[in-house]
Amino acid sequence: MRTKLILLITIFTFQFALSQNKTQVDTTNVTAAKIEQDLKVDQKVEAARIKEEKAKIEAEKKQQDRLEKEKEKLEKERQKELDKAKKEAKKAEKERKAAEKEIKKAEKERKKIDKASKNVSKTESKIKSEKAKLRKEQTNYEKKKLRGKLSPEDDLKYREKLLKQENKINKLELDLEKDKRDLNKLLK
Repeated sequence: MRTKLILLITIFTFQFALSQNKTQVDTTNVTAAKIEQDLKVDQKVEAARIKEEKAKIEAEKKQQDRLEKEKEKLEKERQKELDKAKKEAKKAEKERKAAEKEIKKAEKERKKIDKASKNVSKTESKIKSEKAKLRKEQTNYEKKKLRGKLSPEDDLKYREKLLKQENKINKLELDLEKDKRDLNKLLK
């Protein structure tokens, strides 16, 4: 804008100078003065142009520096957000693993309880069947003894057999008590 203004002033000055009536003046002096004046105007115009270019370059540099600072700031913020997201992802992964571990632990406990419960049921059914066998054997023994068909050796064999079955039932009852204790421990 300044250069245009200076240029206009220069043009108007030239027009004004040229449009004047010429008087008898020494042409060499006028020409030298004119050249000097033109040279001064050109120097002023050039100085103004250089000054304007320097200001423009300085403004561009400031703008570029400001843009670089904003870019760095945005990059730092983006990096912070990424770090925060990574932290949250790690935390979520850790929580997920802990939950999985708890689920596995609960499943393991449930399996142990199921197994102990099955052991109790199995032992109870064994005791029941062994008691039924014992009753059957005792009735057979009683019938044969009443009829008098047992020799002293057979009587001894039957009593041993009955005693073994009673011992087996007692052992199963001890196992049942042990299984019940184990089940109660797991249920607590």
